[in-house]
Amino acid sequence: MFKVGDHVVYPYHGAGTIQDIEEKDVLGETHSYYILHFPLVDVKLMLPENRIDQSGLRKVIDQQELEVLVEALQNGPETPPSTSHFSRETENLLKSGNIIDAAHLISSLSKKQSERANGLHIQDRNHLQKARQMIASELVLMNDMTEEQAYEFIDSALLELN
Repeated sequence: MFKVGDHVVYPYHGAGTIQDIEEKDVLGETHSYYILHFPLVDVKLMLPENRIDQSGLRKVIDQQELEVLVEALQNGPETPPSTSHFSRETENLLKSGNIIDAAHLISSLSKKQSERANGLHIQDRNHLQKARQMIASELVLMNDMTEEQAYEFIDSALLELN
């Protein structure tokens, strides 16, 4: 399945690295835990091995999938759903851990931002920031970029829209 050193994505947290696999005794039973580190947000997480399948943990995208990511950033949904429904839907997209969903979210919120004189509502700004962070964290690990380069990559893909 996964091994120490693998770069993985955990939904809503973004991309990180499996630092260790530890055995822990819990209520008299021994369980294996993956120790994940997310460098962009500097968070450590212990994920029980028996919950990996339902957790949504996946490997980071590879170089061949980068073009699909750029396409998704440039061609997101034409108009985002209404704000009240959009909030729940947006949370679910971010929790899915799917990089294409996050790219579509960035695309649609960026379009919405450019169309509004006052910019985005606070909740939309937070969702946009979270989606950008999730993609940037994955780009940093899969493409050996700095955090700044990852954000520049996202921005340049969006600029090609205009």
